[in-house]
Amino acid sequence: MALVRDEEHGFPAQETQGREFRTGNRLIANSDGLGWRSLYAATFEQHQPHGSAPAVHHPYFIYMLGRPVTVMRKITGRPRDKGLILPRHFVLTPREVALQWEDSGPPQLLQVYVRHSMYEAAVQELYGCNVSEAEIMPRFAFQDPLLEQLALAIVAKLQDGCVEDGLYIDAIGQMIAIHLARYHSTYSGSARTPKAMEIPSWRIRRLVEFIEEHLGGDLSLETISAEVGISPLYLPRTFKAAVGKSPHQYVLERRIERAKNLLRNTDLPVMSIALSAGFSSQGHLSNWFMRRVGVTPSAYRRQGLQ
Repeated sequence: MALVRDEEHGFPAQETQGREFRTGNRLIANSDGLGWRSLYAATFEQHQPHGSAPAVHHPYFIYMLGRPVTVMRKITGRPRDKGLILPRHFVLTPREVALQWEDSGPPQLLQVYVRHSMYEAAVQELYGCNVSEAEIMPRFAFQDPLLEQLALAIVAKLQDGCVEDGLYIDAIGQMIAIHLARYHSTYSGSARTPKAMEIPSWRIRRLVEFIEEHLGGDLSLETISAEVGISPLYLPRTFKAAVGKSPHQYVLERRIERAKNLLRNTDLPVMSIALSAGFSSQGHLSNWFMRRVGVTPSAYRRQGLQ
């Protein structure tokens, strides 16, 4: 199976409809520029009562965050959808379709685009077929408990002051892609469930060594899984079964330990330590340090903690 290509510059807003930036709308938060490779997300209030949405290359969904709103959606070539969308309900749109919409506004929304190449990889792994045989189906005003959990995890990351957790977002993107393929595609119902794979202990050791050697870099599920030759769809479960932690949790733990070591044993500025340990900024390091260690990096250095 071909691995999903690691996008060097993340998933930019330019690959989306840019709905959150339109005149009158109020952007709350978005992932543009954060290095998220697997998906693009934005929360915003929509104050335009009607408009059109051009076709884009990636499938996307809207999760209703605010009050109920009456919505009309007309996908080109398909019957019109219209109804009351309640908070915690979704609207799902396939890739490469244009549409028109109206609403009684102003709704507060989370809009998430899933990278098409990731969905394509999930289809190949689950069904062994071309993505054209398992396209996402348009859905309107529906509930989905698992998709809601993933959507809320994205909202939480957008609200977080330090949102650049690429491995964590990769895992969420993988789970969304698999879930959409299993339950919201034309091929739904006959997928194989990705399970943890048993791999030799020497390959686990090599995987851990690889992570340690590249802590200061931009680790992704794709680069890690390629090192041991397994699909990134299987890596999270396989890694957790062998190590006891998800890849994201393990990498974060090791990065904090590297930062602690550098704080204790060097005079490097905290900014340099943050980058050396794989954090995107001093603020990112400080945020996670406070959560996991209980003090700031500077206080940890002053107190000589072990």
